[in-house]
Amino acid sequence: MRIYETFTLHFERAAKEVARLDGNPSLASVYVSRSTWDRWMAGEIKGLPRQATCRVLEHLFGEPAEQLFGPRHPGAEQRTDASATTAGASMAGNSPQMAPHLAAMESFRLADRQLGGGHVYRSVVQYLNTVVAPSLFSTADRREDGETVFGAAVVLTEMAAWMAHDAGRDELASGHFGRALRLAKSLTNVTAGANVLAGMSHLALQTNEVHAAADLARSGLARLAAGPPVPALAARLHAMEARAFAQLNARGEAQRALDTAREALALAHETPAPQWVAPFDEAALASEAASVLLDLGLLRDAAQEAERALALRDASRVRSRAFGQVTLARVLLAQGQPDAACSVGVELLNACQSVTSLRLSSQIELLQGDFSQFRQVADVRELLSRMTATAQHRRLLLGSLALPEGPQ
Repeated sequence: MRIYETFTLHFERAAKEVARLDGNPSLASVYVSRSTWDRWMAGEIKGLPRQATCRVLEHLFGEPAEQLFGPRHPGAEQRTDASATTAGASMAGNSPQMAPHLAAMESFRLADRQLGGGHVYRSVVQYLNTVVAPSLFSTADRREDGETVFGAAVVLTEMAAWMAHDAGRDELASGHFGRALRLAKSLTNVTAGANVLAGMSHLALQTNEVHAAADLARSGLARLAAGPPVPALAARLHAMEARAFAQLNARGEAQRALDTAREALALAHETPAPQWVAPFDEAALASEAASVLLDLGLLRDAAQEAERALALRDASRVRSRAFGQVTLARVLLAQGQPDAACSVGVELLNACQSVTSLRLSSQIELLQGDFSQFRQVADVRELLSRMTATAQHRRLLLGSLALPEGPQ
């Protein structure tokens, strides 16, 4: 299913929900035409859509319409996860020439958060191949400087890597990360490469290459030290280092790295991250901390961090919340609280039905194995039955969105 058709399904559902919530039946018939969608994806945005469309979009994405469609205003506060639709808007100094790339990046990011990488990957690769790549070396129409164009290429290539990873294609993801790192060498700003190395470290953790994950995090920190301070990115890299140490059972090193990540993030509000840096906020750090503490066996602290991550992450971040719910359920089971874990498991299954993430499916399957140890509990047996049915549904969903074979 193509991204427009997928978007339409979710938009129609949101329109019906808004019509019910607002007591306005006319909202249920609001729709976005294909031509309008194509203009949005191309960055050809002139003002806000009509009020009814804005209302549905705000309900669907959990973002104000001004953030979804407007440029970053001068003097705006450092972006947070709730306003991440303006991420990178300073990439071209708010230049109008860069608006299409920025609009596309944020459209892809929002769709990925809501639906998962399986829905969005092909569109990102197509945009890279047909729009960004020709402008990298073109001399015919040089409206954008090299730093700007290569910056867009780095961010979008890394985005493709994450989407491929989300869809279970880690070899493909590794190739995209490698290309993003090579492209980043063309930039004078070292943070772009450090940001890519953070992503590569995270991928290494997911593929059980723990020593490589630690090395990549340290390489990112070394590269970052060559430029101006970027506390948010430093926090993310230290968090990746902490996770690697925890999996290696290096308790002291893991705790020190986690403490350093917290100290760095506390300074993030004073130094806004450059446009090349992926968002990393308190909710993200709490989520990583929960995984670190769970691996270290510090269950009470892990539960607190997992609950904090969910409290900080709004409902529009379906996939992020789903991973947080998996972690919290694992902690509760490790604490011997199957009833509480069941409640979290039910919320997880209800929320993740339309998220096309093979990574999430794998995590749910592992969680199902953890629940199986408490099969004597009636609520657990009922949940296990639901998890089996959900797994079958997700296999069909993900099978229809299989990524193409070979390099992209």
